[in-house]
Order: sequence, then C-alpha cells, then structure tokens
Amino acid sequence: MIRFRPIAAQDSEAFQDFVRNMSLQSRLHRFLFPVRELAPATLRALTQPDQTRHVGLIALEGEEIIGEGRYVALGDSGRGEFAIAVADRWQRRGIGARMLAALMAAGRRAGLAFLEGEVLRTNAAMLEFAHRSGFRFKTCPGDARLTMVERDLWREVRP
Repeated sequence: MIRFRPIAAQDSEAFQDFVRNMSLQSRLHRFLFPVRELAPATLRALTQPDQTRHVGLIALEGEEIIGEGRYVALGDSGRGEFAIAVADRWQRRGIGARMLAALMAAGRRAGLAFLEGEVLRTNAAMLEFAHRSGFRFKTCPGDARLTMVERDLWREVRP
C-alpha cells in the first residue's frame, strides 16, 4: 500500500537511494541537469524542509521512497515553485496526481494562489501531466529549453 508523508532528516539515505535509482533521463527531468546523486548540502536541503515555506512530501511503498514532491514559497508573492518525481517503475500509476493534489492542498492552506514550475521541453510526460492537471503554459524567459507551467490553486479544473 502506497502512503504519503512529509519528508524528514531521517529519510536522507533513502532519498539519496531514490535519486540514484532514477534513470538518467528521470534525474535530468527532475533536476534540469544530469546528476548521479545529490551533493551533501543539496541532500540536506531537500530532506530537511521547514514544512511551512518549503513543503516536501514523499510517497512510500513499504520503506522505499517511490516518489517525491515539494513546493517552495516564492517570498510573499502568493506563488510556490513545485517539483514532482516518481520512480521509473512506478510512473503512470497515479502517484504524481496524488502528490500534486497533496501539494495543492498544502499550498492553499498556506495561502498560496499559484504553483509554478519549469519543465524541460523534452519532458513530454510531465508536459502532458501538467496539461491534464489544468496548468497554463508560458515561455520561460532566458532559457529556450524550458516551459513554465502555472496552476491557479483556487480554480476548478474540468476534465
């Protein structure tokens, strides 16, 4: 049974394993540049969010991390930058959609109006997921490799 919970410092080793076990393409799509594993400072930052301005969640099957999602509030703008990753063998099973719903609910509780993110133009699966999830698409100033996706947290999405 898949369960979701906030990420915590004690998840550091399991989260590093999650990143290491992602395919090169999935790591590129998540971090926007090729990585094999996370540097210690990055690992600390991603596994020790304050859960107020930086909300980090993980999806677990047993004790194995199979997905992660997070947002970081962008100052007092009412916006949060989000990211979602799901282990390769667990993709297209609804985990990302459940993670997004949890992030959106947390964002609304925190007073955010929008979630936004940068997506590589080559990441067709994420672009399709964003489209189905009601995100608007914008050009990314300064980087033609990226598309900005933006979702109003208070607007109802109709399929």
